[in-house]
Amino acid sequence: MRNIVNLSFGIVVLALLSCGGSNNSGKQQQEPQQLVKQLNVNSPDCDQYVLMSTNYGDIKIKLYRETPLHRKNFINLVMNGFYDGQLFYRVQKDLLIQTGDYTSKTKPDGPELGVTDVEFTVPAEIDPVKRIHKRGALAAASFYRGEKSSGAHFYIVTGKPAKDNELKLSERKINEELVNNKFLEIQKPYRQQIYRLKNAAEHDVAKKEELGRLIGRLMSEARAAMKGKEFSYTAAQRNMYKKTGGLPHLDAYYTVFGEVVEGMDVVEKISAVDATSKGRPRSHVVINKVTILDGEDK
Repeated sequence: MRNIVNLSFGIVVLALLSCGGSNNSGKQQQEPQQLVKQLNVNSPDCDQYVLMSTNYGDIKIKLYRETPLHRKNFINLVMNGFYDGQLFYRVQKDLLIQTGDYTSKTKPDGPELGVTDVEFTVPAEIDPVKRIHKRGALAAASFYRGEKSSGAHFYIVTGKPAKDNELKLSERKINEELVNNKFLEIQKPYRQQIYRLKNAAEHDVAKKEELGRLIGRLMSEARAAMKGKEFSYTAAQRNMYKKTGGLPHLDAYYTVFGEVVEGMDVVEKISAVDATSKGRPRSHVVINKVTILDGEDK
């Protein structure tokens, strides 16, 4: 996913939600500069549902109870009317559709849609063993892969069926990334030393060799630390990816916090609209309104 630019917002105190949900149809829509800075919604310990109405049709989404931080954040934004009137600024057939830039409400034809976000992030709730990027998955965009999720940008997966060699390649790349992340953690106490050696290495062959030895040692420690902890897909996940499709190469990096339960045909229609080479729709794909569904509406 793309990097996001931070902006500031005020604080709005929100009401509590029950397991039955709460409809936001009577709530006055807030302007972007009034959006929450600190979250104030106590999301209940149950799956919750929202209805996303677009100019291409309705999409019903289940928000997972197992990702309470992302679910709470998403419901908080829905109650503020944050997504009402926004555009899907990125669509790619057999890949995904993405939204979350509030400036698309007031500057729908702006050249830089997709780079603006709310000022807060959400701690990652990644679990590729249980929640994967299957077709229809709802996931959060990210500032730092595997660390923090965007406060507002999300995408819905439309990926095509995967082959065995693609899954193996994804596993290999995921494990390489996990080793790199461990390396970044291990090298923190050596940052000043690495910085000095890097500067000196430009003019000193001995320092360049010393830097290479240090990096090599730390990388070996990272590989040793991850031995026995390698990521691999379960048989059920492999079957799902091969049968229905998805984006397996994203599983270790981004939080999946829900899934489409009705209206996947609408998602597919949106993903297939005429778009630029960067995925920007040539005509507007509008989210008219997002509503939290009451228990009887699920």
